Amino acid sequence: MNNEETLLTRKKELIDEIRDSTDIFKAFSDPVRQDIFLMFMIAKRMNVAEVVEQSHLSRPAISHHLKILKQAGILSSNKVKTEVFYSLNLGDSVIAKLKRIVESAEVIMQNKED
Repeated sequence: MNNEETLLTRKKELIDEIRDSTDIFKAFSDPVRQDIFLMFMIAKRMNVAEVVEQSHLSRPAISHHLKILKQAGILSSNKVKTEVFYSLNLGDSVIAKLKRIVESAEVIMQNKED
């Protein structure tokens, strides 16, 4: 495989990775969800009421944002009795996806300069 074919393959992989990560980008596109993400970087875990306490939004609004962050794989939840606690999903999937996007973009940009 020559350099042009390798570069074309990397571009296709990058497009696939970006499309596969749309839910992550969507989740981070909202300033409220960015703030919630930062809250979870500080706190190990919180329930909806604790997130509401730290924000200016209603419980239904916070629940909506938590749902989007969870669907994107950014947060995970754990039910304890009647309470649902959320925490950052420290698994590799979200971080790995973002790293692959950045790495592929770097390779493409470096080859563009050559």
